Amino acid sequence: MICAKCGEEMRMTEKDTSSGRDIREYACDGCGHTDWEESGPALWQILSDDRKELEAAQANRALVAGSDARRESLEPGRSSAKSLWNRLFACFSKERLKGKS
Repeated sequence: MICAKCGEEMRMTEKDTSSGRDIREYACDGCGHTDWEESGPALWQILSDDRKELEAAQANRALVAGSDARRESLEPGRSSAKSLWNRLFACFSKERLKGKS
């Protein structure tokens, strides 16, 4: 960082990320001026947010998988595609057509 008062290069004296933001403090050795800058979110905050999103997505997938497993346990041995075909062909079965004649 360049000093706003004298134009010399400032040295970093402190780096703080405890707030979740990357905040750096600088001091000028030439004139004694201090200044700070915020560089955006801290790396640990980005990684923490990403981990929370991943855990939420995994929990959601587990919930969906659990509901699918419960549905399959209620209808053992029947696939959804097969049951759809059975329902379609049941309308045209011989027994049903004989009853309507």
